[in-house]
Amino acid sequence: MQAADVEWKSKIKFFKKSTTEKLQEIRSSFQFAITEDMVNDHERLGLLRWKLQERLGTNNYCATKALTKLYFAYLNYGPILLNDESLSSKIIVDLAEQFQHGVFRCADLTADMNSAPARTRIAAIDPAIVNPLMSEYHFLGYGRNDSLHLGMYGNDRDESLVAAATLSRWDLDHAAHVLKALNIDPSDVLVLSRLLSLPGTQKLTLSQFIAQLNTWIRRNMRTTKMIVTYCNPNAGHYGTVYRGANFRPLCTEEHAFIPFLDDEYLSPRKCKELFQQQDSSESLRRLRPSTVAPMPLLIYYYPLRLTNEECKNIQVGHCSHRYPAEFAALRRVA
Repeated sequence: MQAADVEWKSKIKFFKKSTTEKLQEIRSSFQFAITEDMVNDHERLGLLRWKLQERLGTNNYCATKALTKLYFAYLNYGPILLNDESLSSKIIVDLAEQFQHGVFRCADLTADMNSAPARTRIAAIDPAIVNPLMSEYHFLGYGRNDSLHLGMYGNDRDESLVAAATLSRWDLDHAAHVLKALNIDPSDVLVLSRLLSLPGTQKLTLSQFIAQLNTWIRRNMRTTKMIVTYCNPNAGHYGTVYRGANFRPLCTEEHAFIPFLDDEYLSPRKCKELFQQQDSSESLRRLRPSTVAPMPLLIYYYPLRLTNEECKNIQVGHCSHRYPAEFAALRRVA
C-alpha cells in the first residue's frame, strides 16, 4: 500500500500535501477530533480517487461531481468499499462511464487552452440560466431558486461564462448563536452556497474567482459584513480553495449521520424538504443513514467588513444539525 501510495502521488502535478496533512490542518484549525481509522480510510480513498481521475480524463468538468460520489459511496458502504476490490472497481468503472460526457473538447485547441482571461466582468444572471448548469456540473446536483446568482464572463469573442456562484441569505438557525456571540445580525451575512467553474477555453482557479466575487460584493452590497461557506471533508473537500481565498474557520457543524436515498447522498436541505412533502411515505421508507459516522462539516468565513480586532476575537464555534426524529431513529453506527 505504501509503494502504491507513493506512486499515485508522484504522478499528480503540483502535489503538495498528503490527505493526512490536510486533515491535520483542518482538525487543528477547527478544533475537532478525527479518528486514526478515518485518516487511514481517507488516505486509501485518495488512491481510489486517483484511479477514478485517470479514467475521467483531463478537462472533465464533471470530475468533481464524480469524485464526490466516490467519497459518498464510502460513507454509504463503509470500510467494505476499501477492502472489497471488486466493489471499488465496479464503482470506479460505473462513475467513469456515467460522467465521461463531461470531458470538454474544443475543435481549436491552442496554447491558451485553460488560460485565465485577461479581462473579466461579474454580473447577475438568471436562475433559469445558472441552475441547469449547477444541476449538470455541481456535486450537489441542484441549484437554488431563492438566491442571487453571479457569473463571471471572459474576454473571448462570445464573452462566454467562465464561472458562476450562488449567494444565499443566512438561514442556519442551528448556528445562530455563533453570530450572536459576534454581535453580527444574520441579515449582514451572505452564504456562498454554490461555486462552479464552467467548460471553456478560458479558466480561472476557484480561489481567484472567489477573490473577485468578494470585491464585487464589497462594492455592490454595502451592508454585508461577512461571507460564509460550507466545506464537507467527508466528500474529500478539505477547504484548500477557501483557504487560498483567505477564508477563515468560523464553526463546525456536527451530523450524527449522512442521509442516503436509494444509495444516493441527500443533502440536509433536500432531506428537510422530503419530510415536509405530503405523500412522501414511500420515499421515507427508502431513506437510510450512512454506515460511517461523519466528520463535522466546516463553515468558513471571509471578513468583508470586520476589523482586524474583531477577527482576532472570533473563536471557532460549534453547532449540530438535527434531523427529524423519525429519521434519527434509523441511525446505525459502523
